[in-house]
Amino acid sequence: MPEIAYFLATTDHPISQTHPWWNRPLPTSRLDQTGPSGPLDATAITYGSYFQAVSRFCAASRWQRVLQAASHKMEQPLSEEDLERVTIFLEKHGSFYHPARIEVTARKKRISLVANVATTAAGRKNVLREARALQQLNEQRPFGWVPTVYAMDMDEDGLPMFLGDWFDGFHEFHLTVKNVAIEPRIVVWDGKADPCLLSENQEAVLYRNMAMILTACYDPVTTQQIFPWHHAAGDFVVRLEKERTAVKLITVRGYRPMNCTGATPTNENEMLDMLQAFFLHLTLRMRLDRIDGVSEIAWAPDRCLTPVIEGFFQGLDLTARLSGFPEAFPRFFCQYLKQQGKTDLRDRAAEITKRVFDRHSEEHQIIEANLAHHIDAVSRLLTGWPA
Repeated sequence: MPEIAYFLATTDHPISQTHPWWNRPLPTSRLDQTGPSGPLDATAITYGSYFQAVSRFCAASRWQRVLQAASHKMEQPLSEEDLERVTIFLEKHGSFYHPARIEVTARKKRISLVANVATTAAGRKNVLREARALQQLNEQRPFGWVPTVYAMDMDEDGLPMFLGDWFDGFHEFHLTVKNVAIEPRIVVWDGKADPCLLSENQEAVLYRNMAMILTACYDPVTTQQIFPWHHAAGDFVVRLEKERTAVKLITVRGYRPMNCTGATPTNENEMLDMLQAFFLHLTLRMRLDRIDGVSEIAWAPDRCLTPVIEGFFQGLDLTARLSGFPEAFPRFFCQYLKQQGKTDLRDRAAEITKRVFDRHSEEHQIIEANLAHHIDAVSRLLTGWPA
């Protein structure tokens, strides 16, 4: 049997049954990161029960889940005797999941996995849907953009979770404000004392890749799309390698038709109309984040729009080819967008905002305040876009 160890985020913070937090409840969201305080809730998931549940999940059936995943990632068959050490880290507190990073050492090699543990009501309601969505996307878009799901089960304490890929070297990023006199910039949460601020070129690559992934996963025929997604929740992660900026999407809470009834477009006009709605929603949501991931809602600067539109058309080219569309379809849709009047685009964007965002939310308010300028900028960019 491999050696098992538990840690809070890093090896500098080991935790065991003697730790003062072992019997304390987990925070319920990323906005509550100050640590446990106040009276104990007997019904809450504690740190101790969390680590024990993840450990049981991994060790079940003589470690078969971990062995299957590790064999896949190491590209060689492994047995229980090959496992040397399993280290479980509590990475962060989310409104859906409390992800555990699992370091597996076997045959002197080390790989990383993730157990997404649904500790909240929202997470438990969504966990099976997410696992299925990830499996579907990996089958339809096998480009390594999202994690592979290796196993899913319900712990004996009633905690559902699934085992997937952990993307080593990838980190969260968020808009930040270092100087109130300048526009927000993107900072990468790489664990360093002095976080990495992206250059404008790196930001552009990041926005382009995110828009490309989301659009390439949109199906114009069925209107299936990845939704919801949020920058503030850290759905995308980035790895910086010199001039290369690699992007992954670590969670897919849903993959379903744009129309809540499941109805698909019945003709070309309906298909173009729904693709336009996807495009406008993409440009709006790409601009939303929280300052440093946990503070007030932030609106990304106009400079993000050019790479977002570039990424959209790159993704549209790929998804159109996968759907059997003519090679000229992205150019055709570009002309379709150009023919829309600015007023029509603004009205459609306002309609989408009303339908998608709660009218009392910060997101809705900041979109309303910036919508006219946003559509002016998008319309101006489209006018000069290559045909």
